[in-house]
Amino acid sequence: MAQRIYLIDDDEAIRFSLSALLATMGWETQTYESVQRFQESEPDLQSLNGCLLLDIRMPGKSGITLLENWQSMGSTLPVIMMTGHGSIDLCRRAFKNGAFEFLTKPIDADLLIETVSAALEQQKQSQQQRENQTDLLVKLATLSAREQEVMALIMQGKSNKEMARDLSLSPRTVEAHRASLFARLEINSLAKLIKIYGGLKGTT
Repeated sequence: MAQRIYLIDDDEAIRFSLSALLATMGWETQTYESVQRFQESEPDLQSLNGCLLLDIRMPGKSGITLLENWQSMGSTLPVIMMTGHGSIDLCRRAFKNGAFEFLTKPIDADLLIETVSAALEQQKQSQQQRENQTDLLVKLATLSAREQEVMALIMQGKSNKEMARDLSLSPRTVEAHRASLFARLEINSLAKLIKIYGGLKGTT
C-alpha cells in the first residue's frame, strides 16, 4: 500500500498550499477540514500508511484531543502537529502524547519537506518491522515441540552434548533437530537465531 499524507486543517488555503507543496515531492495528500470528517472517512486507522499532518486548534474536536487518543485508537502513524499559536506547554503536551514533530505556522517549506520525509521513513521502517515480526511468528509456529525445546536450550548456550543429556536424546538426534529448526526459520547461524529470538522476546 502506497504511503499517503493525511492533512487535517480547518483553513482551506493552508490545505491547498501544503498539498501543492507536498505534491512537488511526488507525495499524495488526502485533506480533511475537521477531525470529525477524517474519522468518518478513515474508520480503520490501523490500515493507514504514511503520516498525519494535524492542526492543533480547530472548531469541534481539536487536533491535540485526537493526538491524545491516537495510540489508544490503534494507529502507529507518525503525527506532525501544526499550530499558529505555539506555546511551550502545547509543545510539551504534544510530545508527551507521542507527536513526531511540532511545527509553527507559517511553516518553512524546506522544514516541512524534511520533517514529512523523516516521518514517512519512520513509518516505512515500522511497517517493515511488523511484517518481519509476523513472518517470524509464522515460521516459529511450524516448529515441533521438540524443536522448540532444542531452540530454548540453544539460547541458554548449551552444547549438543549437554542438550542431548537434558533431553535424553543422542547427540546426533539433537543435531538433526537443530538443523531442522534452522531450516524452518530460514537461518544458517547461531547469531541469526539469537537476533530473531531477541526480537521476538521484545514484542511479548
